[in-house]
Amino acid sequence: MLGFSDFRAFMARYFPIFMLGYFLCVLAIAVSTVLWVSTFWRRNPDSPFYMMACAAVLSLLLTFGHYLMVRGVSWSLWATLPVPGVALLMGLSLIGAGSNMLVLGFVLGLPLLALLTFNSTRHREMRQRLVALRQARQQG
Repeated sequence: MLGFSDFRAFMARYFPIFMLGYFLCVLAIAVSTVLWVSTFWRRNPDSPFYMMACAAVLSLLLTFGHYLMVRGVSWSLWATLPVPGVALLMGLSLIGAGSNMLVLGFVLGLPLLALLTFNSTRHREMRQRLVALRQARQQG
């Protein structure tokens, strides 16, 4: 198990990249959902409900995946990756819909940055160490 100094070193090294991936996904969900619903369902009276439902489902999936990641489950990233994927697809569907190109670039850039963060060496190292910690806890 990790001692206190090892825990502090672990958190100092991996916590910023963990939170960066999480908050990039949260921001991607928020921006892409708001822009997508306001573009395609502008006249629908239930559009606020659909916006909140879409954001809630994606946020729950993201939180579930990150909780599993912290617990050291090896397949946890596969529960997290659909979130930036859906945000990217929502952003891609906005091309040609009359959205501002700067806003559209921001909407497309956020999920790509989140995917880049999940693919970084430090994030991979963190997931490997968390899986190793889970295996050490299970063995004794």
